[in-house]
Amino acid sequence: MWINLLNKRGTMVLDNLAKACYLGLGLLLAGPAGADWHGKLSFLSDYVYRGYSKSRGNPVVQGQLDYQAEAGWFLGAALSQASFDDHDYPNYATVEAKPFVGMQWPLSTDWQAEASAYGYLYDGDVFGKPSDFGEIAAALHYQDSLSGKIAVAPSAYQRQATVDYELSYRRDVTDNFQLSAGLGFYQAKNLVGKEYLYWNLGGSWFLNRHLVIDLRYVDVQLNGNYADGWRYGVFQPRLLSNHLLLSVSVGF
Repeated sequence: MWINLLNKRGTMVLDNLAKACYLGLGLLLAGPAGADWHGKLSFLSDYVYRGYSKSRGNPVVQGQLDYQAEAGWFLGAALSQASFDDHDYPNYATVEAKPFVGMQWPLSTDWQAEASAYGYLYDGDVFGKPSDFGEIAAALHYQDSLSGKIAVAPSAYQRQATVDYELSYRRDVTDNFQLSAGLGFYQAKNLVGKEYLYWNLGGSWFLNRHLVIDLRYVDVQLNGNYADGWRYGVFQPRLLSNHLLLSVSVGF
């Protein structure tokens, strides 16, 4: 019922979210020189997202630029190589742009709330169809260690509504090493034909204030044959199980 309701209402608003966020990026680029800017360039062995690959299991390069205001709002955009298992289709996408905007505010000394909106823009089709879409999310953060997040896309990849639930935990072991883990549940049966759990466990080495190396294990819980019910235009990404992910990031 929850998924069906999302399909019927609000789709047009969030389908245009990517364009609105992209225009907002112009404001970011025109912002004051002394603003609180952050940038990152990453090299990843795979583009893993909610238990599936957006790069067919191949390495990618990603970049991100964002601005965080003292008042708590933030704005930015990320750019990544992308490649789904859809190269039998014409005009397949090779680049994903992800503009975003949001707000954070304290609830107490230890707790912080966050609301955000994201756009996903592609330079081509995904599994034979235009797939730009928008998503909204709400999150709670406890200190710098525990976070919970719910993300809703009324028309993910311009196909079906999805709801994603994520819980993540981080703990500093030493001054330059951090352990982290994540658990998610993707309510996407109408999109991929499955609702599934996914998780990760790994560590990050901060070699200096600008360079980070991260190694983690990712896995997906799936039952049955994922390929059942294949037909043209169906969104069927490469779901990952027993997978190691390596990333190297340089930032400021």
